[in-house]
Amino acid sequence: MRSRLIAVVLAGAVTLVGACGSDEDKPLTDAQGRWIDAFCGGLLPGMKAGLELKAQDPADPAAVKAAYLKLVTGNATALADAEKKLKELGPPSDELKNTHERLVTYLGESARSYEAAKAPVTALEPNGQFWEGAEKALADTSQVGSPEQLRATFDALEKSPKYAAAMGKSTPCTELKSGGQQ
Repeated sequence: MRSRLIAVVLAGAVTLVGACGSDEDKPLTDAQGRWIDAFCGGLLPGMKAGLELKAQDPADPAAVKAAYLKLVTGNATALADAEKKLKELGPPSDELKNTHERLVTYLGESARSYEAAKAPVTALEPNGQFWEGAEKALADTSQVGSPEQLRATFDALEKSPKYAAAMGKSTPCTELKSGGQQ
């Protein structure tokens, strides 16, 4: 049993495996490279925390709660930071303006969802019912209108050899693709 947000972030990370290709006509600008790094960097802490959470022994509810709180707190911060950076950078190209807008919306909604879940999850007792209670708290505080927006962003970037190649060269994207093992 995993929340939709956790599943979407982990599924998005797996998608990066196919993101490679050659450069298009115009070379990647510094701002476009920072956009790619901000995008992947915003997802990386949540992916790492999600993997750590999955690795916890359900027989140790205190450890599960600690890992779940790390996931909630880490995602709230990382997604909000990524939203801010991407807003400051603006769309990486005219062709990706709609993708950029969808991504910024998704990141903001996700960050607010995790932030809103902090207090309810913290208040839960670390017992056998913690996981179900935490999942309910996260679902109840979710403000994400379209979780498929993250998948649409990966799809749009994969269609561009230039951005797919940039993702293959980006340290945060490479780490995300490798499952946090770098």
